[in-house]
Amino acid sequence: MNLAQHLLKAGVLTPEQLAPALYRQKRNRTFLAKHLLDLDLVEPEVLKRFLYPDPPIPETLEDTGLSQTLLIQLLLKQAYYRETFSIREMTLDLRISPKLLEPLIAFLKAQNLLFARPRDAMGSRNRMSMEMYYALTEQGRTSAEQALEANRYVGPAPVPLEDYWDWVERQTIHQVKVELSRLQEVFSELEVDPGFLHKIGPAVNSGRCIFLFGPSGNGKTVISNAIGNAFEDAVYIPYAVYVYGQIIRLYDEVNHQPVPTNGEGPRHDPRWVLCRRPVVIVGGEMTGDSLELRFNPLLKYYEAPHQLRANNGVFIIDDFGRQKMSPRQLLNRWMYPLETRQDFCCLHTGQQFGVPFDQLIIFSTNLNPLSLADEAFLRRIRHKIFIGYVTPNQYLSIFRRVCQDWNMEFDEEIVREIMNRYYFATARPLSACNPRDLVENLVDRARFLGEEPRLSAEELDSACQTYFVKQTDIANYDTHGNIGEPRPLG
Repeated sequence: MNLAQHLLKAGVLTPEQLAPALYRQKRNRTFLAKHLLDLDLVEPEVLKRFLYPDPPIPETLEDTGLSQTLLIQLLLKQAYYRETFSIREMTLDLRISPKLLEPLIAFLKAQNLLFARPRDAMGSRNRMSMEMYYALTEQGRTSAEQALEANRYVGPAPVPLEDYWDWVERQTIHQVKVELSRLQEVFSELEVDPGFLHKIGPAVNSGRCIFLFGPSGNGKTVISNAIGNAFEDAVYIPYAVYVYGQIIRLYDEVNHQPVPTNGEGPRHDPRWVLCRRPVVIVGGEMTGDSLELRFNPLLKYYEAPHQLRANNGVFIIDDFGRQKMSPRQLLNRWMYPLETRQDFCCLHTGQQFGVPFDQLIIFSTNLNPLSLADEAFLRRIRHKIFIGYVTPNQYLSIFRRVCQDWNMEFDEEIVREIMNRYYFATARPLSACNPRDLVENLVDRARFLGEEPRLSAEELDSACQTYFVKQTDIANYDTHGNIGEPRPLG
């Protein structure tokens, strides 16, 4: 149950007393406890009794916020893919306690949908143990097939949308402060301008959007990921969310990294996973459909969109302006959520509902911001930070670090000679990604020749010749794209 339901069940508030706080929460979308205190509806000491540090383990079926029918259907679908199962195994599959499973199994046995299959005694080091196993009857298999026809979601029991709202707002990234020392730690391996952290720090702690722009190859993506790694605390993420009779699968192993538990069992509702704050990154592959609920007509349940998976974390839109949807479409789609921290999803049945929109969004682009967004949208992005080319000293420092990573001896004179020939003499700017690319070219060449990679003037010059596009090469093309006699451009 969420906070409002706990207060009503305990008789602390009546529905009429709670209504003003719920109305304010719906309008302003912050944690309900704040509105209760602002309106003097509950004393702080009383409220503390209902503010759990972790999602509490449900003691009754009512506490799960789910109907008995839904839990039975989930149990039948899990059992359908098993020859037999024990309560212990089903507890791990559904993520609900044995205390709640036992009455469900007793009900199914009474309905002749399950039957017990005792296993032979299994020995352990100190004692003999007996565990009861169950299997579906023919009638039970038919009921399971009917449940699978309704939807093929097989996994942990979902949590109600109201509970999800509660925990997203309680764990909001807008209230997290990242200290300067932490930023210095995560950026210690990067070459950044003096004073950069004093620009990025306020942006990170604002919880608002950040716009990183500048020429390509100078670390905008790396900086974005470093910002995501700056958050050290953990948040609870549900395996799935239940709304209007539909299941939305939310947790995924790509974007959500569980926090190690040292082998201890969960002290919270096991339908939630304690994870690092998520860092979701999308690039040019992003489409308008990926920002909406994705209904699978075969499986008949939903996959959460990117921004829902990024709640309480960081959402990086890399190469902004190169997506399969236009920047204007994306910005129009998010104009309201950015203002209210609330998004809207629509089911295939036509029902619409609000979901939390709680991320630090980072737009990263090498395009001109003024060509991507109008003034109205740029105004909503409070922090716009330019990431330019690196200085000669930064370039040398990056080159030194990359050589150390490959156990390659660094020679500053060799690199300075290359800088003179391929950068300064041709007015080519110094890009932060070039040292890594050139050293990897050296490694590729050494692997081909069966040698140990090394930094020499000859080898580095050869790598530069195949890495940089030279004006003399361009001049060799005729108007049809064929290589012809050398001739001047223009």
